[in-house]
Amino acid sequence: MFHPIISKRNRFFIYWLIWLIIGLGQSVLIIYTTELTVSTSFSDGFFSSIIFAVIALTLWFPVKQFSSGKNTIIIAIVNHLLMALIALALWMFLTRFLVLAMFTENDDYRSFWSDSLYYRIGAAAFMYTVIILTYYLMISVDNIAKKNMREAKLENMLKETELMMLRSQINPHFLFNSLNSISSLTISDSERAREMVIKLSDFMRYALSRKQDRTVTLETELENLRLYLDIEKVRFGEKLVLEENIEDECMPVKIPNMILQPLYENAIKHGVYESTEIVRIKLNARRTNAAIKISIVNNFDPESIPAGGTGTGLLNVSRRLELYYSDRAWLKTTKEDNIFTAELYIPEQTDIRS
Repeated sequence: MFHPIISKRNRFFIYWLIWLIIGLGQSVLIIYTTELTVSTSFSDGFFSSIIFAVIALTLWFPVKQFSSGKNTIIIAIVNHLLMALIALALWMFLTRFLVLAMFTENDDYRSFWSDSLYYRIGAAAFMYTVIILTYYLMISVDNIAKKNMREAKLENMLKETELMMLRSQINPHFLFNSLNSISSLTISDSERAREMVIKLSDFMRYALSRKQDRTVTLETELENLRLYLDIEKVRFGEKLVLEENIEDECMPVKIPNMILQPLYENAIKHGVYESTEIVRIKLNARRTNAAIKISIVNNFDPESIPAGGTGTGLLNVSRRLELYYSDRAWLKTTKEDNIFTAELYIPEQTDIRS
């Protein structure tokens, strides 16, 4: 059975150091308060401390059993009283026996033993109480640590499940929209429909090959996005203009996989769908304070925004950022002068598994 002191080398060393100090203190006290010889005083002090220390180590096992909660309070109190009597009796017997065995003709020690009997019982009872309370404190701390570990494990499992669910919403959502567009193009422009099918196949192959990656570099994410944007360019042609302004230092920074695709999809949905003007989507990325700021900016016609938007994509992105980074990352969106901006702040990844 696991012992909190014996199983830890540092604790074991400190434990014996404490008892040796107690033995030294008791020996010095005997020397200055009695007429016993130095050898007898040190024998009594150190033997009594070492014996009590060994007995104290064995007390862990019944304490662990008593703390299981299977017994009533009264039974636990009775068990502790019996255990205390046995431990104190054993300690006093062994101490007296060993010291007298070394000094067989020392009548002064026998007299000292009788005079100090009540002191010994009181000191031993106090030390016994301290030891038992320390053991119960260790058990309580260990139980709290195990509870926190279980809660953290459960929280991680829930977080992983939610992340998988959020990520699983992305590909089908985009796939359904693309298939609808291909269906329309087969009637009006079969060649563009064929081109879109090929690019969609490349995109889905790429996305599925990366589905197990929790994070990717910004460079990899942009490769994925360009496949997606190639598909959208087939649909909208010259009506959709794309611009990138990315600092080279941003490329190796890791970000959640496919975190930008919903933002592009949102920009296209609300900016390009029914607009008769050219819509420019600009991606800006720069490093700042051990993080990267990414903004996706597009113009839009407020009168031509399609109805029925639920904001699922933006909520998905916000929730994923919260799950990955807690409050260290954020998504902010603004609308001003027919310009929509989605801005991401993502800290450089240091403590998330990729």
